Amino acid sequence: MNMMDYIREQPEVFAKAMAGRTALAAPFVELFRAVDPDRLYIVASGTSRNASATAAPFMSQVLGMDVTVSAPSRLYAVYGQRPLMIYVSQGGNSTNTIAAMERFADIPALAMTGDRGRICDLCQHYAEIPCGPETVGPKTKGYTMTILGLYLLALEAAKATGRLAAKDYENYIETLTAAGRAMAANVEATVAWQKANDEAQRGLKVAYLVGKGQALRIAQEGALKMQETLLIPTAAFDFEEFLHGPTSSIKPEVAGFYLLPPEGDPDRRRMLDLMAYHRSVCPHVYTLGQGTPADGRDCGLQVTGQWYTQPFEYILPMQVISAAVPAELGIENASFATFHKLDLLLNIKFKGADGETEYVQPGAH
Repeated sequence: MNMMDYIREQPEVFAKAMAGRTALAAPFVELFRAVDPDRLYIVASGTSRNASATAAPFMSQVLGMDVTVSAPSRLYAVYGQRPLMIYVSQGGNSTNTIAAMERFADIPALAMTGDRGRICDLCQHYAEIPCGPETVGPKTKGYTMTILGLYLLALEAAKATGRLAAKDYENYIETLTAAGRAMAANVEATVAWQKANDEAQRGLKVAYLVGKGQALRIAQEGALKMQETLLIPTAAFDFEEFLHGPTSSIKPEVAGFYLLPPEGDPDRRRMLDLMAYHRSVCPHVYTLGQGTPADGRDCGLQVTGQWYTQPFEYILPMQVISAAVPAELGIENASFATFHKLDLLLNIKFKGADGETEYVQPGAH
């Protein structure tokens, strides 16, 4: 299977996770009840960290508590009287995550993985990333399903402990279900958009991705995905911060991807104006968001209008580009080869008794 196969699997695994959410979240709900945490930490690297950072604001909202996301290498201290840790690793073998688990072994924790790698041996409690196998390096369904999985852990724990009213719980579930139902049509619309812009996208040299709020977090994953597949420099910017200096570096070779706020957002018009300026300098500038496309470079998506479903909508164009363009350029395996060399040199992944990496997942961790 290839990246596009996994992209197209997302609606199916999304629906399956929603249907099985009670069982999926049960280990976390049990641990959450026992610890009654006053602070929640999520520790992850790469795409898993991007997914965790995207899920954290929603988790904080439904649980009514601070949720901190940290890369293992930047977790210097843990605060709170009753902290609870979630270690996220799709492959389950990132050595930096393992080191953090050993350093904070006395703090109650849950491992969340797609495969039962080494970190599951170090943690008594386990929840699955409900994506199924994903054997290619750059992760797609692993990203979206890590977000959904974390959402469901928070929703079920909040419901079980009375932190979330039944009506609010049902509203969240209904909206997430709607986002999942729209995903198949959004994937195909995105594929058609990418094909229409394929020639230009095969020539991308540098790309800026711009969003605000939740869309910024999605842009950060989109930048990583394009960087590790197209092998070009990319950067993600908060819209307002982009205006304060980085816009000066817009040049004819700098492409742009603007993750538009929904209709009614006061910054939507401003972002469209900036996008129009960017297009006057470089023709390879694209918009992602709701509405009927006004230009072939605009990717129209079916959206719920809720900020917390944007990850299941706005990430698709960057995923599809990352799957389609490298295959056409003949570089789809280049990032894996580089990662494997560096893994042997720098011990990025846990090695089994035979000295071989048990599960090499470039970009996913």
